[in-house]
Amino acid sequence: MRTTQRGAALLAALCLPLVAGCSGEPEGGSSPTATSPQDAPVLQPGRPGESNTSLTGTDAVATSSDSHNAADVTFLTDMIVHHAQAVVMGDLVEGRLTDDSVEDIASRITDEQRPEMDGMASSLKAWGEEPPPQASNPTFGMRDHHASGHADMPGMATEEELTELAEADGAEVDRLYLELMIAHHEGAVEMCDDVREQGRDERTSELADDITVTQQKQVDQMKGMLAAL
Repeated sequence: MRTTQRGAALLAALCLPLVAGCSGEPEGGSSPTATSPQDAPVLQPGRPGESNTSLTGTDAVATSSDSHNAADVTFLTDMIVHHAQAVVMGDLVEGRLTDDSVEDIASRITDEQRPEMDGMASSLKAWGEEPPPQASNPTFGMRDHHASGHADMPGMATEEELTELAEADGAEVDRLYLELMIAHHEGAVEMCDDVREQGRDERTSELADDITVTQQKQVDQMKGMLAAL
């Protein structure tokens, strides 16, 4: 399977409206019957390739506007920028990798992280926050991330490392990409650990769980590929 896009599906649920209906007074004067918010169905988009799900009861209650805090906002904002660099690295090596397995995982990472960026940007907008410019332009500031305030994010490649990746030849492209992306993914997992401890929003915590599982698995795969080069 080329793309999972699981994080984007989780974030899409943040913006679902709470659907509730009330019946009018029936003929004959009997008292009206109201449908409580807990009983009203809400349609949750399915993951790619899966059907939508109708939620009822407490599962259908939308996340309240005060469910998040500054740590949740910081996480989504920073993770968009973090994902953007992964996309940039994938673009730098596209068509230049020599190992089929490395080429496959590089393409998969790019395909997964672009829609996750869109989902995180939608969540920020729903909270009244402005997404970073990388949400619409992944290359923004990537070659000068120190000047753009990205240097403190764990796992971010430096301008010099990106230049080295862009100028590498042959199997060296594969090696550098794997080394940089392993460190990049490990940094993302660290960021996920932080928001689980400091954040408040349940959906954001679920996204952090999903990113952790996916990227830790890819780290293990890439370490095996690196050892085999």
